[in-house]
Amino acid sequence: MALKRTQHWATREYHHFLLNRAKEPFAWGKNDCSIFVADAIKAFTGTDIAADFRGKYSDQATALAAIRKITGGQTVADAAAWVAQKHGLTEWKHPLLAQRGDLVVAKNTDGNLIAGIMHLNGRHVITVAEKGLVRLPLSSIQRAWHV
Repeated sequence: MALKRTQHWATREYHHFLLNRAKEPFAWGKNDCSIFVADAIKAFTGTDIAADFRGKYSDQATALAAIRKITGGQTVADAAAWVAQKHGLTEWKHPLLAQRGDLVVAKNTDGNLIAGIMHLNGRHVITVAEKGLVRLPLSSIQRAWHV
């Protein structure tokens, strides 16, 4: 079943979610890139795409172990593809066409694959870093799914 955004998702739920989480630091299993994206999507759809992962990891090693156990994959990209398929999200054939609120996998400044979500401005990927939210350029997107 595909996710359905609330009527005023961009101007209310997603906007307020971003404001409330702007300064919240990175924390494995609580506010890492995947949980942040799932929390954002939950804010404007009511569906928790990370329900299968919550409470099952607390550091990078246990996060990767959870991805292996739950999805059979090895990376954040594998986990994103798994939750996208489970929730009926269509993958963009051309990831750079992702739109506001879409789930993406992008390369961060260190070249690592991370989960992100398209910003309200439609010109950046937003994700969480050590001291709060950061924006990445569209060119960092590797895969994307329409929410």
